[in-house]
Amino acid sequence: MNKERLWTKDFITVALTNFLIYVVFYLLMVVMASYAVDKFHASTGIAGLVSGIFIIGILFGRLGAGRIVEDIGSRRVLITGTLFFIITSASYLAAINIPLLIIIRFLHGFAYGVASTATGTIVAKIIPDARRGEALAITV
Repeated sequence: MNKERLWTKDFITVALTNFLIYVVFYLLMVVMASYAVDKFHASTGIAGLVSGIFIIGILFGRLGAGRIVEDIGSRRVLITGTLFFIITSASYLAAINIPLLIIIRFLHGFAYGVASTATGTIVAKIIPDARRGEALAITV
């Protein structure tokens, strides 16, 4: 039985990009509340908001990306979303107060939503139909 190749250069690139985006997401999610309390002396409620606003940003990012992926192409959306994700990741260094940190977290979540939607779309398009379940399980 001759299976179609799953691990192509394009698949590995998209899967690696998706993996790195997820790693940054999970690393920041677990430390952001304690960072807000330690650095800005925020209450636990505000620290929860700082941590959780990222999820609201993801929702808006995915809603927006879903509409534009077909219009301008998933590759362009992935590149734009990933660049915006990198920029917003570096923006944490400029957070000098809680409101700015909340805005950065929201924008970072938005960028994450855009980039992760684009990676899922690209994987669904480039994988062979016979290996779809296997490939989507790897990249999710």
